[in-house]
Amino acid sequence: MSAARTVAVGGRQDPGPASGPAWIHPAATVTEHTAAGSRTLDAGELAAAVAARTEEWAGHGFAPGDRVLIATGSRLTTLLDVTAAWETGLVPVLLADSLAQDGYRLLARATGAVAGRLTPAVSRTWAARGGEPLTRDSQTVLLPLDGTGHGAGAPPGTEPYLVLATSGSTGLPKAVAHRRAALLRNAGMHWESLGSLGPQDRYLLSQSMFFSSAFVCGVLGVLARGAALALIDPPFSTANWFEVARGFGVTHTALTPHLLMRVIGGGERLPGTLRHVTVGGDRLGRTALAELRARGVPETATTYGLTEAGPRVSTNRLDAGDHEDGLGHPLAGVSWRLDADGQLVVRTPTAQAGGYTDGGFTSYDAGDEVPTGDICEQLPDGTFRLVGRARRVASVGGEKVYLGLVERVLADHPAVGAARVSSAGEAGLTAEILPRPGADAFDATALRRWCRGRLRAVEVPRTFTVVGTGTRLSK
Repeated sequence: MSAARTVAVGGRQDPGPASGPAWIHPAATVTEHTAAGSRTLDAGELAAAVAARTEEWAGHGFAPGDRVLIATGSRLTTLLDVTAAWETGLVPVLLADSLAQDGYRLLARATGAVAGRLTPAVSRTWAARGGEPLTRDSQTVLLPLDGTGHGAGAPPGTEPYLVLATSGSTGLPKAVAHRRAALLRNAGMHWESLGSLGPQDRYLLSQSMFFSSAFVCGVLGVLARGAALALIDPPFSTANWFEVARGFGVTHTALTPHLLMRVIGGGERLPGTLRHVTVGGDRLGRTALAELRARGVPETATTYGLTEAGPRVSTNRLDAGDHEDGLGHPLAGVSWRLDADGQLVVRTPTAQAGGYTDGGFTSYDAGDEVPTGDICEQLPDGTFRLVGRARRVASVGGEKVYLGLVERVLADHPAVGAARVSSAGEAGLTAEILPRPGADAFDATALRRWCRGRLRAVEVPRTFTVVGTGTRLSK
């Protein structure tokens, strides 16, 4: 940060930006589309909005390194809060605006967050015990939370960090910390793999901003390269998407397979300006690929990655003839291998810096290697194809038990949002349960009865604990 302006932060004087955050390209613009209309900010106006938000954060007296939850959806205010938190020396924790109430509490406890910027709907169900809201407006409420504060649990050094939530294979959220510099590097690697992006391009953010790839590549990467960024007020609707895409003159976008099928499912003509679509989260599929090509989209690709890797790992350039079922080629600087169990292990310069548990930061001790949990097989061209998730195996009573299978059975219970199962050796299995919001109460007897009709006796957990409360279910 340059030294032309100072902001009081936690009792010290920190330098603020002279002409906005240095990572934002001077040609970048942001357009927000809402039901009330649209507004566009150029780089200078965006810098002024960030400066105003920075002054607000600084006025609350939080210490450098304190964590703050930001869960306000795919809106301009989310971008302003994350950027202003960085400028103030805080560590933003980017979350969905539609988590279960216990999910927010779990992540607040894990990160030791001192405050949360939430939507009014989320804040009404939060029932924060820290007193009255610090600020509120028509879109957001800033609530005090129970974190220790005073910089306790701060990551090492002074560089900016972002915490992203990921559920891995279990649905139980965990907090992954990345250096901002690594995220920007990962976004650059992503765009270089696609042939780059620049001020002449117009990117429509179609995915939810809290997705790691959407925020890193579709927000940070787009603004860093000087392209125009368009945001659509949630929730997603195809009518809204087509209206904004045509009016904005979209050239690039990224979609999940589900959103892609919604966009092309109605048979509506895609904007003639759209020339590049990437799809993440799953392989694209022959039908969808054929539809995109038939509708005149010349460049299509699938992407692969995981939050812990920064997040992007590889690109499958379908327009360049890559194997349709494969993961494509690793980004520049990334390598990968299969371990003895067939799990894909990624080596990347943008691996997570660490994570948060019980309010404290723990450095990632695996260096630049990230086990993906994905079982792959090698294709004739040397690339890999995903064939399934790694199965965690335990031995109970001399019998093999696949923990993922038990978790899946528990997660099918109507009162269970997610489950994490582990082995206590010969004492059997233990299960952590994240209740589904609004579900009826349940006890251990009900869960065991559910499991016994679907699992072997050795696979039924002996104990059940509610996540976030530590309460062991009785009976």
